[in-house]
Amino acid sequence: MSIKMTLEQKQILSQKMIQSMNILQMNTMELESFINEMAVENPVIEVEDQVDYKEHALSKQMDVNRKLNWLESTDYQNAVYYHDDENDDSWEANWQDMKDQGESLAEFLQSQLIQRELSPKEKLINDYIIEGLNPDGYFTEDIRETAEYLNVSVSEVEEMLMHVQELDPAGVGARNLSECLLIQLKRYSLPEDLLRDTELIIREYLSMIAKNHLQVVSRKMKLPLKRVEECCNLIRSMNPKPGNCFNDRSHFQYISPDVVVVKFENHFDVLVNEYQYPVFHINSYYEHLAKNTDDKQARSYLKEKIKQARDISDSIKYRVSTLSKIAVLLVERQKQFFMYGPGHKQPLQLADIADELELHISTVSRALSNKYLQCSWGVYPLNYFLTAAMTAGKPGETITQEK
Repeated sequence: MSIKMTLEQKQILSQKMIQSMNILQMNTMELESFINEMAVENPVIEVEDQVDYKEHALSKQMDVNRKLNWLESTDYQNAVYYHDDENDDSWEANWQDMKDQGESLAEFLQSQLIQRELSPKEKLINDYIIEGLNPDGYFTEDIRETAEYLNVSVSEVEEMLMHVQELDPAGVGARNLSECLLIQLKRYSLPEDLLRDTELIIREYLSMIAKNHLQVVSRKMKLPLKRVEECCNLIRSMNPKPGNCFNDRSHFQYISPDVVVVKFENHFDVLVNEYQYPVFHINSYYEHLAKNTDDKQARSYLKEKIKQARDISDSIKYRVSTLSKIAVLLVERQKQFFMYGPGHKQPLQLADIADELELHISTVSRALSNKYLQCSWGVYPLNYFLTAAMTAGKPGETITQEK
């Protein structure tokens, strides 16, 4: 009985860790949506009036006039992003269109797993993998590091990754382009020899196909050119970014920076964007009721909901703290860029940030994921500030060109 109790407690802690990682990965718009959803589900969460929390957080985080004066010397793109700070009515109107519409990739994948019976450990790994997929549907985190982080075996992570790869859209959960295409190829009902030749091209000659060196591939494989062309047409019919259909709509959304870097004469201010998601607290009435009610069922329910609210609050504080540390380090290590602009980035890798801040590399990866930084040179994905050799060529990753 003692062993069983220990295992249950470990699982609860692990779920809290997963929630913290999920919140860390959210950008400001996703976090705003998450808090509002939790406020609907959890009666003890009381969200402050939107106007109140904007005014409170704005005054706490930055001086609006200072920011606007700074923006006058920056590019037109920045002025558009922040123009509505001077006009609450238009600011509110824009926010009505910022919500993510439709089902997300993670929600779509989870909906397919409803009928599957997963153990608590399997669900833990499964949730981590699904929430860790990049916008194109790839899982790019290291398997061994994931296993170490979740305190499970490598084989358990690989097994659950295979389960994810069986879901739709075909190719989701792949670790690279080749694997993505091979996953899709398995679902084709075609002659065995055509499937075999196509698989070999994907495994060995994908780079040549990308350069349209079909004749070279034909000679190396000792196949007729017509067969190579047939295989290539099959490959081109596949989707190299299976998460794309869930992300197209985001291209039309307002980009809300998660970090703002303001340049002064002798220093930089690095500000984590906290003013675009709600401030919430625990309802005092329910907190009092949880301590004084004689109804055991009500007391248990309220204590659970209060704990959930506090865990969310702690996770948000951890997100702000972690994102702030990483952003400050980015500015320190890429000082030449922030002073002189694109073309002046310095070598910087994910592992460098993790080592210097004593964070797990997957924590840094999630903190950078799908987030943007605004400075006097424009708006950039946080991943942009990593060394080009580290980011370019990664499957499914967006490459942002310098201005």
